[in-house]
Amino acid sequence: MRLLRKIDEHFEEYLSVILFSLMTLLIFLQIIFRFLLNASLDWTEELARYSFVWLVYLSASLGVKKNRHIRVELVEKLLPQKASKWFGFLAELIWLLFSLTMVKQGYLVAKMNLETGQNSPSLNLPMGFVYAIIPIGFGLISLRVLQKIILRFRNQSRPESSSG
Repeated sequence: MRLLRKIDEHFEEYLSVILFSLMTLLIFLQIIFRFLLNASLDWTEELARYSFVWLVYLSASLGVKKNRHIRVELVEKLLPQKASKWFGFLAELIWLLFSLTMVKQGYLVAKMNLETGQNSPSLNLPMGFVYAIIPIGFGLISLRVLQKIILRFRNQSRPESSSG
């Protein structure tokens, strides 16, 4: 149980640090090779780009978990606590439905790319693996929104915003 809790609490952070470090290392290698050795490594730029895309989607999930996404809270704060809870629930439910739709559509795009056999130019990676971050990222977002919905009703109080 401790391992599952640790994964739940830090999954996105660990992956984000790994991807950001990889991206930084790859760009540094590209600079060294290009300017000091007068040679170019094509694959480093491509892998850094894909690492960045994956980092963005994982960070979006982290933003949900940490309550860092931009949102309009005025209506929720002006309403009485019980109405505010239901209004927040409705907003999170809409977000969950959108995320689940993106999981489905992202899966279809990744699957189509795998079936067509399209590969990346330098690394020759199947593009379906690159596009797989769409259903994975939105799947994580869906999980985090679902966790927020459960916490909203378990705590029986207005969730605190950590946007300060």
